[in-house]
Amino acid sequence: MKRLLIFAVISGALIGVVEAQQKKAKTEKESVKEEEVLKVLKDGLSQDPRFAWKIQQDEAQRICSQYSSREEMPAQAIQRVIQLSQSEIRYPQWGIYMGDWKEGKKLVDSPRGGRFASYGFSDKPTDKGGNCYACHLIEKGMPGGTMGPNLYQYGKRWDITKENMNTPEGIEKIKAVYNIIYNSWSAFPCSSMPRFGYHGNLSPEDVANIVAYLLHPESPVNK
Repeated sequence: MKRLLIFAVISGALIGVVEAQQKKAKTEKESVKEEEVLKVLKDGLSQDPRFAWKIQQDEAQRICSQYSSREEMPAQAIQRVIQLSQSEIRYPQWGIYMGDWKEGKKLVDSPRGGRFASYGFSDKPTDKGGNCYACHLIEKGMPGGTMGPNLYQYGKRWDITKENMNTPEGIEKIKAVYNIIYNSWSAFPCSSMPRFGYHGNLSPEDVANIVAYLLHPESPVNK
């Protein structure tokens, strides 16, 4: 009986502590103001000029920020974002081509490239990666995210074969996929997909290699 009484007292005390902590956390969360968050971001990012662009919106971002979803955007705003995004796409020196899918796989698999920590950049300048598995399922049997569309057998869905990938029709398909990866807003305005090429995270050649990984018939994506 004595032990049960002690246990009850201890349990009551623990519950009281947990409730107090939860109440405190809730109060602190509610007291955080938007301008305080913005100040923290500015103070942190201003220490490294390479990240200054993160707190400066371009015209397309300013348009997207006016609406809570693409469904609420008027047609004129959507067309303006597409127009801006398409004008910013840059292609490899020799034009559109099917890159090296093995190199593309390395970029897709890697989460590195431009990551920032409190002490500065946590990646080397030579580190590059798309971190594509964070949002997509790609190769069969490989775990991935579901925020973005499933990309397994993506090349087959685009009907890319060894026979047609160098034809004018095949090159147009390759270009369409290239544009999406380089600047996703050129096809899907204000989407959550990073604008890899526009921000310089990936070079035109990097994007061409990722396109090959997704579309080439010999890539494991299409097996």
